[in-house]
Amino acid sequence: MRLNCETREWYAFRVRPRHEKMVSGALRRKGYEEFLPVTRSRHKWSDRSKVVELPLFPGYIFCGARRSDIGGIRSTPGIVDVIRAGVQPLPARQEEIEGLRQAAEADLPLESCAFVESSASDQLRITSGPLKGLQGLLIEVRGAERLILSVELLRRSVMVELPPSSVVLCTPVSIPIPEKAVA
Repeated sequence: MRLNCETREWYAFRVRPRHEKMVSGALRRKGYEEFLPVTRSRHKWSDRSKVVELPLFPGYIFCGARRSDIGGIRSTPGIVDVIRAGVQPLPARQEEIEGLRQAAEADLPLESCAFVESSASDQLRITSGPLKGLQGLLIEVRGAERLILSVELLRRSVMVELPPSSVVLCTPVSIPIPEKAVA
């Protein structure tokens, strides 16, 4: 008897245009843990106006699975393929997915933006408020502070508006290097 030692990781799947919500429901019905980050947007038609949920990353959905499950996921109607390097499926970084999930659950305004690459020295960590524990870049847009979360696998970023009254930021702590002892 062989034990399955595969770990569960998050994979990004490319889906047919405007099929993200349908694929999300199908994956849920199959028993997979899926994640479709959405943003709310007000759309106005000639006779009415309505707030609609749109995918934050159009054409993509995340699914938590073992590598051996990818074939079953790819057979889901609407899925085009898994994001890969050559023939190997590439998992997303766990902390990026958890950051996106936390931002989505905090019910704060999310906005898609161009990919922002940052070094570890640029990163800030939120120490309180609904986004406690998240790391990212802090910028000011239209007079409001926003945190940028990047998903390296998709080369996309998201801006999250921060409520200034409930967020305290701290910069990374540099550890002093002790001088050599003089003998």
